[in-house]
Amino acid sequence: MKPEDRRFFSISPYALLGASAVVSSAEALSHINTTFKQLRDAGVTDILWHASICGKALYHTRVATALSGDTRYRGRLLEAMLKSVDFLEAAATAGRNCGLSLSVVCRPYDDYFPGLACDFEASHQHCLWESRDGQFRLRGVLSMAYEEVRCYRLAVVEELASYDVDRVVIDLDSNAACMTPFRRMDFFGYNDPIAHAHLERFGEDIRAFDDIEYRRGHDLQIVDAHCLGGQFNRDGWHRLKGEYFETFLGEASRIVKAAHRRFGLLRGRIEGILPMARMSLPADSWLKNGLLDDLFLPYGAGEDRPLAAYLAARSASACVITSTSTNAGDGAIVNLGDIIGASRVDDGTLA
Repeated sequence: MKPEDRRFFSISPYALLGASAVVSSAEALSHINTTFKQLRDAGVTDILWHASICGKALYHTRVATALSGDTRYRGRLLEAMLKSVDFLEAAATAGRNCGLSLSVVCRPYDDYFPGLACDFEASHQHCLWESRDGQFRLRGVLSMAYEEVRCYRLAVVEELASYDVDRVVIDLDSNAACMTPFRRMDFFGYNDPIAHAHLERFGEDIRAFDDIEYRRGHDLQIVDAHCLGGQFNRDGWHRLKGEYFETFLGEASRIVKAAHRRFGLLRGRIEGILPMARMSLPADSWLKNGLLDDLFLPYGAGEDRPLAAYLAARSASACVITSTSTNAGDGAIVNLGDIIGASRVDDGTLA
């Protein structure tokens, strides 16, 4: 089947099961099977199944932090179900039975939300993306500049690739914007390894500035910190951060392909994670050199050039999806997506 003929549907099991009337493990299995059949009958060919909800894994993990401690009612129910049902294994089985291709989605920059925090993130606060003045960190976003972070992420990828899935997808989306008041472009990303590497390569101290202006909100909490002076090569800085991510991506690609799975990247509308946490993402070259098998991006991604030009230049194996988000109760999110040009799968299929 040609990439343009495939129709993708992205599912968070936390939302799928949490927004339903499911209260037991048997009902959860039945609901997953029923949903997959509905999607197949609606013309969907591929499922993007999210392995985690923020920092909590929704499968039987030996590496990550399994769903626990969620104070929401539905979260507590899912935690109890997860003890006897591996949601990822259930999705893989349902996909095979329905003839659907299943991709497991991993978010390496989405490790924190109240009640849904990752133990590794909590014990490695020094690895979180750091502000230029060294006073603030971006919760849930661990820097790939640290070897221990890359090793942890790769162990998670290897665990996911061991399941009977067709593809492992790295998703750059993150809930971190909800966890910080700072909105200034490029506010984070000045960690020690990056600062030292930038100094060695360009002879510039990215953390040096002449003065700093703090702004407080109505509750007197600091909501902005503007560093004055100390200009440096920002393009080089973004490339350097992207190189650390590319190091992780290359190692992850080898692990996934050794397991005979396809490897994909789902990037957002900006070059990086969030506007306050940017880095260079040369996805075109990653496709061309075989590091990636597939590239996913939301409609309108890449403000630097029209989407039509992007599609014309992309690899034949690249898949491009549109995506929207829908609130699904208890603060959960269902991400819906399909190939550009195809009709959208109606949200009613999840009812």
